[in-house]
Amino acid sequence: MPIAYRSVRVVLQNSTDDVMTVEGTEVLLGAWSSGLGLKNGDTLERQSARAFATESVVLQRGTQAYARLGSQNGYLNVQWHLPWIGDFTCDVTFASPLRHVAIRVNDDEPASIAVLVTVTQDRVASSAVPPGS
Repeated sequence: MPIAYRSVRVVLQNSTDDVMTVEGTEVLLGAWSSGLGLKNGDTLERQSARAFATESVVLQRGTQAYARLGSQNGYLNVQWHLPWIGDFTCDVTFASPLRHVAIRVNDDEPASIAVLVTVTQDRVASSAVPPGS
């Protein structure tokens, strides 16, 4: 089994009532980790989580990828880059005022990064009873 010189594991926690569907994904540098890849059409059910990961098995190469997931309330974009030399970057956006995104990065091991992305819904928007009723 090859050695992974750089790896990024992303855990996406969907804490909303939306089903999210992968509408675009690509590894730009490296490859999907065994058993942790994404493909178009994959779904992330409401109130669930899923892990995916990329890695580089080539010396002096990093890993870079992105994923775009769609739901009835907009699109979630996640992109990351862990270069051979340099700082890890991760950008997550959700273009909807009804959704909030929180990111936690664990870089205790700089060559093997873990990221938790949590998507939550606005409490006012998800409330069944209008405020002031």
